[in-house]
Amino acid sequence: MLFVIFHGSYGNPEENWFPDLREHLEGLGQDVLVPAFPVEEWDDITKKGKDTKPQKQSLNNWFETFEKYLPIIRKAKRVCFIGHSLGPLFILHIVSKYKLKLDSAIFISPFLEVPIPSKIWQIDIVNKSFYKNDFDFKILKKLIPISYVLYSDNDPYISQKQMMKFTTRLGSAPIWVKKAGHMNSAVNLNGFPLVYELCKSRLDLTLYQRYLAQRRELFAVEYLKGKTEEEIYLKPEEVLYEGIFHFRNLRKEGFATFYTGTTFWDAQSRYMQEARKAARRVKHFTRVFIVDKSSSLERPALTEQINLDLEAGIAVYLCKKEDVLSVTRNLAFGEWDLDFGVWDDDYVCFVPMDKNGRVKQVRLSSRKIDMKHAREIKKKIISKSFRIYNLEKDIYRFLNT
Repeated sequence: MLFVIFHGSYGNPEENWFPDLREHLEGLGQDVLVPAFPVEEWDDITKKGKDTKPQKQSLNNWFETFEKYLPIIRKAKRVCFIGHSLGPLFILHIVSKYKLKLDSAIFISPFLEVPIPSKIWQIDIVNKSFYKNDFDFKILKKLIPISYVLYSDNDPYISQKQMMKFTTRLGSAPIWVKKAGHMNSAVNLNGFPLVYELCKSRLDLTLYQRYLAQRRELFAVEYLKGKTEEEIYLKPEEVLYEGIFHFRNLRKEGFATFYTGTTFWDAQSRYMQEARKAARRVKHFTRVFIVDKSSSLERPALTEQINLDLEAGIAVYLCKKEDVLSVTRNLAFGEWDLDFGVWDDDYVCFVPMDKNGRVKQVRLSSRKIDMKHAREIKKKIISKSFRIYNLEKDIYRFLNT
């Protein structure tokens, strides 16, 4: 998706919440444009007085600037326009003039005519050439099939009447924001999560992209800042959150191995409960228990885990460690990768262990080379595994294969 952010009068691409939104969208691998349109200086206009004529900001000058970006916009498969203040009105001009078909648009503090007549003349002077209320809204609704209008109940520049005129004529979905002024840096709105979430709602993000976005927002801004990389490293204690996230957001399928030499799991843990919920929902969930020694199958915790997985509809397999040790040793890094998962066939989670079964770090990767390798290893492990339908009945057959 291509997102284009339009600033307003006396504005620029580096103010308000524009840089933050751009960074977040680019962090999701999206393309973002924030054109700089010619504007006046507030102090200069104020000094010259009400009879002055703008030298830079005009509808024609903004058209001229926009046309530099037009080839990029026309090539994009899907486009979302985001406008603030004068930005929404200019969006209507360019969509009408250039017959641009948008996926969606987000309008913040919009208007069609004089926002608040005779109240702030500095705005009226630079906006005069833009005012227009006789657009062909029937055509605009077809060119902008989905749109949202955000408006604050104490906006000092835009009247509620003007906002509602814009909203109803375009058929936009209104979203009311309390006590947010003109929704700019004047009210310390240097980040705008609501706009970001609306943008995300227009994207069909992969599971991996959604996890990175969630991680940035919650607790790893610096850790992941500016990264659109296809792999990241986590501390072992962070894996619980990642696991719960991918289980809750799984759409298609899940595959995981489980090394029975691990002693620190709980079949009733939140992690395992979420896994079983995911299995009931997606219907394609496989777990291979890699058995370190036959006596492990006598452990109550393991038998409970397997039986609960079977009840949840998980396809359960047993595999002897010695049969796949050479295969898993080549997966990623560390001594063994006996514990790994492939989620929605989108990314792989490697949990490498040293000879003593300790985990130092975990790697998540959506790199094509890693995904290809993970699929190959998954196939090899399944080929050396034994499907369990009833543990009590099938355990003897497994031990004697």
